[in-house]
Amino acid sequence: MEPILTKPISDRREFIRDALGAAALGALGGCNAVKPGGSGAAAASPISAINTASTISTEGTAGTASAAGSTTAAAKSSEDLIGYPYPGWTPGELDIHLIHTGTGENTFMIFPDGTTMLLDCGYNRRRPPDYADAIPPAPDGTRRGGEWVRRYIERLGARREIDYLVVSHWHADHFAGIPDVSRTFRFLNYYDHQYPDVGKYRLNADMWDFEQFQSWLTTALGRGMKREPFNVGALNQIRLRFDPWGKYGESFSIRNIAANGVVWDGKDGLVDCAAEHVKATGATGIQENMLSSVLLIRYGAFSYFTGGDLEGGFVGADGKSYLYEARVGEVAGPVQVCKTNHHAYWTAMQDGFVKAVRPKLFVSSSWSPNQQNLESLKRMMSPENYKGARIVAYGAIPDFRMREFRENGLDGCLAPAGHSVVKVEPGGAAFKLYTLSAADESMRVIGVREFTCV
Repeated sequence: MEPILTKPISDRREFIRDALGAAALGALGGCNAVKPGGSGAAAASPISAINTASTISTEGTAGTASAAGSTTAAAKSSEDLIGYPYPGWTPGELDIHLIHTGTGENTFMIFPDGTTMLLDCGYNRRRPPDYADAIPPAPDGTRRGGEWVRRYIERLGARREIDYLVVSHWHADHFAGIPDVSRTFRFLNYYDHQYPDVGKYRLNADMWDFEQFQSWLTTALGRGMKREPFNVGALNQIRLRFDPWGKYGESFSIRNIAANGVVWDGKDGLVDCAAEHVKATGATGIQENMLSSVLLIRYGAFSYFTGGDLEGGFVGADGKSYLYEARVGEVAGPVQVCKTNHHAYWTAMQDGFVKAVRPKLFVSSSWSPNQQNLESLKRMMSPENYKGARIVAYGAIPDFRMREFRENGLDGCLAPAGHSVVKVEPGGAAFKLYTLSAADESMRVIGVREFTCV
C-alpha cells in the first residue's frame, strides 16, 4: 500500500478556480506561482516575548507584531506565500490540520512517512441560532461539517484510505461528521476512548448521534475496518505505516496518555482516576468530557498535545479533590503546541494544566461564542503560569469577543482566524503555523508564523 500522495500545485488549479473564480486566480498568478513547501528554515532566533514572535498577516484578528520592530529574515522567506494556496505536504514533514467548519472539531494529520490520521470530525446539528450568528458555519451552511472536512482532505490530494480514525469522546461535535468523510475515504484502523467498555460511566453523551454513529461503525467494521482498544500508556500503538527502514522511527512517536478516566503514570503503570472517583463518591456517572482520550505526539524536538474536551476534577482514593486536567498535563509535560482542552471553554485550560504544558502555540477549534473566553485566554497568556512567547490560534473570533480581548490588551497574541495548519520541518527542529482562509475552499494562506523548538 502506498503512502499519501499530494497533488502537484499545478494540479490543484481546479479547486482554486472553483473557489476564487478565474479572475482572482489570474490575479494570484496561478497555482504554479506558489513555492512548494520543503523543509523550511528555522526562525532567526527563539521567540522570547509574547508580542515579538515572527508574524506575517494580511487579514484576520492579528497584525504584525509590534514589539519586535522588524521582521526576521526567516519570516520574509514566507511572505510570498500570503494570498497563495497552501503549498502542501512533502515527505519528512509532519502536518497537523485543525479544520474550521464552525460546527465541530476536526483534526487531520499527515505523519513524516505519509501515514494519515483523522482525530475527531464533528457536526453539531443543534447549535442555538445565536451561536450560528456569532460563528457562522464555514465556508457556509450549504453542507454539513463532515462534508466540508471531506472536501478539505480531498484538496490535500490524499489517497482514499485514511490509516487511523480516532474518536476522543461521545459528543457529536467530535464524531458526528465522520460518516460524511467515509463517503470518499475508507478508514483502516479505528480507536475510541472506551472500547470494549463502550458506555461505561456515561453521563451526558449525545445519545441520538451516538446511536447513529454506532450503526455506521457496525457497517464500517463489516467492510474491513479494524478496531482495537485504545491502550493507555502504549507507545506507538498508532505508528508509522510506511517507514519500513526506520528512517523516522527513532525521532517520531505517539504516546497514549489517557482515556476513559485512566491516565498513564509517566513510567510503567496506570492510574484509574475514574474508578477511584466512583468508589470515593458513589457517583453513578462521569461527565463525558473528562473521559476524553489524550495523545502526545513527538517528532524530534517538537511535541503536540491533544486531549479532546478534557477538563474537570476527580476525588482520589485518599478522599481529596484534585484537577484531573492538571494531572494529565503533568504527565505529558512541556510541549511546543497544545490543542486547547474543551475548545478553550472557561472550565478548561486551568492554571495547573497551562503551567504543565507551557507551549509556544495554542490551537483551538470554535463553534460557540463562549469558547473564545476571556478567562481561559488570560490563563493561557499569563506570565505567572510560565515565561516566554505564546500565540493562540482560534478557528473564529466573534467581533464582540475581539473587542473584549482588545480592551484587555490581548489582541496582539492572536493569530488570524481560520484553518490552523502546523507544519513541522523534517527532523522536528522548527515548525510553522499557516492560517488558511475558512471563508472559501481556496486553501489560501492568510498568515504565517515561525517557531523554533528550543
